[in-house]
This record gives sequence, C-alpha cells and structure tokens, in this order.
Amino acid sequence: MKVFYFLLVILFISGISFETIFAQTSEDPEQMFTLAMEHFVKGEYRQAIVIYDEILEIAPNNISTLKMKGIAQSNLDDHSKSLKQFFKILQLRPNDVISLAGMGVGFGNLGEYQEAMTYFEKAIKEKPNSTVIKNYKEFIEKVISKYPYTPTNKPNGLENIQITSIPQWVKPIAKWWSEGSVEDVEFTSALIYLINNKIIQIPQVETNGVSEEKIPEWIKNNAGWWADGEIDDNTFVSGIQYMIETGVITVNINDVTQKSQEQLDNEFYLFEKYLRDISNNISKEKRYIEYPNPSQEVIKKFLRDYIKWNFESEVAKASNNFPDPTYEIIDRTYIIHYKVYINEQPTGLPLDHVSTLKNSFKFWEEQELNTNNQKAKIKFEVTNQKHEANVWITWVIRDIGEGVLGHAHLGKGVVEVTLGDYNCDGSFQLYDVKSVETVMTHELGHSIGLYHVEEQNNIMYPSYSPSYAYCLLS
Repeated sequence: MKVFYFLLVILFISGISFETIFAQTSEDPEQMFTLAMEHFVKGEYRQAIVIYDEILEIAPNNISTLKMKGIAQSNLDDHSKSLKQFFKILQLRPNDVISLAGMGVGFGNLGEYQEAMTYFEKAIKEKPNSTVIKNYKEFIEKVISKYPYTPTNKPNGLENIQITSIPQWVKPIAKWWSEGSVEDVEFTSALIYLINNKIIQIPQVETNGVSEEKIPEWIKNNAGWWADGEIDDNTFVSGIQYMIETGVITVNINDVTQKSQEQLDNEFYLFEKYLRDISNNISKEKRYIEYPNPSQEVIKKFLRDYIKWNFESEVAKASNNFPDPTYEIIDRTYIIHYKVYINEQPTGLPLDHVSTLKNSFKFWEEQELNTNNQKAKIKFEVTNQKHEANVWITWVIRDIGEGVLGHAHLGKGVVEVTLGDYNCDGSFQLYDVKSVETVMTHELGHSIGLYHVEEQNNIMYPSYSPSYAYCLLS
C-alpha cells in the first residue's frame, strides 16, 4: 500500500517585523521580541505578553509589539484589552490593516456588530483582496441580519480614527522614482512639500536622533510596488515615516502630528469608557454573542465527536480492499470511471468545501493523461454507497503528521485533507476555501494514480503554503 503525503510549507507571520530603532539600553528589545515570538508560536500567550510589556516599557509606541500583544490577548479571549492595543496603534497608524481587522474581531467578540462592521469596511478598503477580512465581514453581515440589538452609544468626543490620505496622482511620481527616472533629492523634496502642505497626511511620528544620508533600497522598492497596487497605503507610509524618523527627510513635526499627546490620551480615556459601557450593556441585555472566528469552536466540536468519525479504522483500510475503477475504450482513449464517496464535513464548519469538489473533479476530468501508452480521461461519479466507492473523501482536523496537509492511497482508497493548523498564530486556525480545494485536488491526483513531480507550478508538487480563513496574521 502506497500512501502519499502533501507537505506544508510554513511562512510564519510575514507581515510582522520589529520596526522601531532603539537607543542603546542594557536590554536588547529585538532579542526580547524574538523570545516573545518563540512563546507566541507555541500558543504560550501569557508568557509572550509578559515580555511584550517589558519591551513597551522601553518603547511604549512600538507598533509591532503592540500588535503582537493585541493578537495574543485576542487569542486569550481578553477582547477589551486586545482592543486597547489595536486602538493605540490606530492612533499612530490609522491605516494599519491588521489593527483595523483586530478592532473588528474584538468588537465582534463583544457583540458590537455595527462597530465591528465599520472597522472591517475600513480594512477592506485598505486591502481589497484579503480573504480573511472578507470572511469576517461576511460573517458580521449575517449576524447583524439574524440578531437585532441596541448598539452602545459612544462617549461624546470619541472621534472616528481617520484614514491616512494619499492622492492617487502621487503614484506616478513614486513609480518614476522607483525606476530611477527621478533623483532621490527631487523625490524627497516633493515629499516634504506634500507633507508640509498636508496633501499627504502622515500619522504621528518621532525622530530618533539618528541621521541617515542614503535612502534604503526597500523604501524605493515599496514606492514602486505601491504605485503598482501591490502593497497598501499604510506600507508605503511606513517608509515615509522611517525616512522622517532617521532624518533622511526633515519636516515640521508639529505639522505632521495630527493630534497632541494630550488629545491622544483623552481619546484613549474615552475609548476605555466606551468599552466599560459595552461591558455593562452586555450584562444588562444578556446579549447573545456569536463569535466571529469559528476556528476554535470547530476544533472543539471535532475533538468532542472524534470517536464518531472513526478515522483510524477508515484510514487503516487497505487500498486493495477498495474495488477497482472501471474503464472503457472510446476512440483509442481509456475512459476511467471513479465512484467517490464523500464523508460529511466536521460539525460547525462555516466554510463549504463539499461544493468545491466539483472544481477538483473538473480539473482532473479536463486533463489528458496516459496509461498503457494510450490516452486516458477520468470521469468521477458521486455515490452514497461506501462499499462501491473507489475513493473515500474526508476533511479532517486531526493531526495526520507534522507539516502534512493531506494524504491519499495511490490509485484508489482513502483521501484525507486537513482543514487547518496551529502555524499562523499559535492557535488553531482554519484554512481558506481555496487552499483546501488546492490540497484536495492534489490528493485526488494521487487517487487516480499520479506521483509527485519536481515542477513547482504543477498541482502534484509535494509542498504547498496554505492561506488562512480567519487568522489576523495571514
């Protein structure tokens, strides 16, 4: 019996980097951040938060640390505290996509669905192609239609966070600069003019006393990618902020800072009051709350019903106990007929993977294969009779091997495709529909007798990096 495994390629937290430049201290914040991440990826969030707090004593406004602390608190279901971290970030960087989405998740977990929707709408404007944000937004829309409630009033003076404004006509200038058609000095002069005249609005930034003469290459690359629409405004703005922080360009800091520290402190005080009011309303109303990230509920139900699924006995069934697929020859082409039995999906799964099977079937039915030196075509037929099926398809959450996304018997037998893992943020997170469909298509390839290949763009390549449906860091 040959069993083929599809391996996971982990690309962990690609969107988070330790950004702030520090003065010399007895502590090394970057090493501390790395140590905290080691706890974080293991799901040891409380230990990570202790270190994040130590870093924030040194650098209170470090964006990366605030962000990771907020996500850790969210994963601990400490949603009011998590919201406070994301709010602090948005005071400094109003376009930060992860923080906007984090605010949406936090308010969703408190049952303030209208407020959650406002943040998801802001986030989707910043990152229109984000599957994660679309999934959350779709969930919130459904909940709002199902469960009417009275939104908590905001305190007077708590303003909506403003989105950084960059006119579209700036993009051609950035593109020319990235390509070398505009000199560095010309571009930085243009930026200074645009910032000082508030044509580009930059969130609050502080200089660090370090001066750099040369613009780092990554900033120029960012400008080109931003002009082509490959990165969002916030990422481009981070480059401008870096140039201000390091003295590459000099602007009037008072003009750049949109709010004084006193205003920021007052706004944060009002936000804390808003959260307290929400908590009081939840207690008074006994508000029904449907949590926006279903990943944890799905895995709890799966583990609870584990015996029901009886996976071990199914997988242990040797492939030679399955009936052989039938075939016929038409116009010198083998037409191979596979009967497929489809197990039900795990309880509470919000994503429909059964319907995507037709895409996997269609993919292989459209391929022209070879067997016995003759052309071959595949035809799939779904059956509800297990005993007559050549292939059993199932989706699972259980651990089927370190870094393994799925496995299948060669030619016929059981196919298993896993629905998520712990590799995004240390907690269990479901994969998105497209990723599961890709893994299923790969495993079906083994079921019809195909081996792994070395060509990376081929569906039968042995490794793959899935995307997540709800993980903020994906």
